[in-house]
Amino acid sequence: MASEDLPLVSIITPSFNQGQFIRQTIESVLQQDYPYLEHIVIDGGSTDDTLAVLEHFSQVDTRFRFVAEPDRGQSHAINKGLALARGEIIGWLNSDDTYEAGAVMKVVKALQEHPDWGMVHGNAYVTNEHNQKVTVFPFPPKLPVDAVELFECCHICQPSAFIRKEVMEEVGGVDEKLNFCMDYDLWIRIAKTHRIGTIEDYLANARYHGSSKSGTQWASVGIPEVLETSLKHFGAISNTWFADHYVPQYRKYGIYRILRDVKTYKVFGNTPKLADMNRFPDRMVPIQLVLSIKVDPEHPLDTLLLKGQIPLNVPAQPQNIQQLTVMLNGQLAGNVRIPANLFELEIPLRSDQAENRVEIYSSWHVIVPDSQANKRVCSFLAHEIIPLSREEAAFFRVFTKEQHRLREWIRETRRPVPRI
Repeated sequence: MASEDLPLVSIITPSFNQGQFIRQTIESVLQQDYPYLEHIVIDGGSTDDTLAVLEHFSQVDTRFRFVAEPDRGQSHAINKGLALARGEIIGWLNSDDTYEAGAVMKVVKALQEHPDWGMVHGNAYVTNEHNQKVTVFPFPPKLPVDAVELFECCHICQPSAFIRKEVMEEVGGVDEKLNFCMDYDLWIRIAKTHRIGTIEDYLANARYHGSSKSGTQWASVGIPEVLETSLKHFGAISNTWFADHYVPQYRKYGIYRILRDVKTYKVFGNTPKLADMNRFPDRMVPIQLVLSIKVDPEHPLDTLLLKGQIPLNVPAQPQNIQQLTVMLNGQLAGNVRIPANLFELEIPLRSDQAENRVEIYSSWHVIVPDSQANKRVCSFLAHEIIPLSREEAAFFRVFTKEQHRLREWIRETRRPVPRI
């Protein structure tokens, strides 16, 4: 490879309070055997010793420069670095990650040999806070990595990825609304219009430590962003993301939180939605509970899940019978006996009508003070009211009664088709 044919490579590092790691990050760039590179650090206003490290390298190596000022987060910092970058190839290396020796030369060689590649990535190691290699991320990538493969999961380790600058500018850079999976979102947008190549070699080290975003925010921020990103780009969420990542992390929050997320992320499609109801803000309901439920005919209403509680001061009923009478679109749907003060009911309600009115009449009442002057005639506390499709109802039953086979059931039942 003649030196006159070598392009400039720009490495962008977003930085904030990673003083204990950033020296190793910078050294892994500047010690590359590739002659034409620049390293740009965009620091968001670090208050540790980061700035001293940045000042040092800016004085001893002309290939290094930095900006230190408040920004709007990691995604904004990357885009700021992109605007300053002069190179034809962009590398994005976070301030606690490092490159393997020879990584940049291997990338340039691969991109020159494959002018049709808009992006290339390699394998990566996972290291600990002492920069010791502990595993690989997460396993060797499949070939090719295209939009279909990215729908299933993300096998691209961010520090091992390099992108042609013109491609990164064409897709609009990093989405600044994202705080965790901005890399996954970027790969998808690139994959939809460009080929992504793979180097069968280890290019980088992703550091996982106690304060790293991957270690502390994967469940709370990462998974929701991944699911939203997949739904935005593909109109669906893969079984890998749902069964292997979401369910294990969110199982502890219980079935009702999960069912709400199932609807939000359309895990089983455009399923029945509760559009309106006359439940009071304190979750008490009148003796006639009225629900409005919207239904997509492709995913008919199958079951109404109702979790409630009868107040202890309800007057005793004849023979201790407390009953709900359920009407669906003006027709009797059934009578349901309440088994105990705390109850959870699966009420069969089959309908493929777009608009549905459900009325639930209680056989008892209790007077609840609303203010000093007003009182309400109520029946029970409705903690949860969730209309379910047939698939959601089956998921609920497996989750609550056969959780040991939940992952297998999900993979056997769901057949998500991405919109590519």
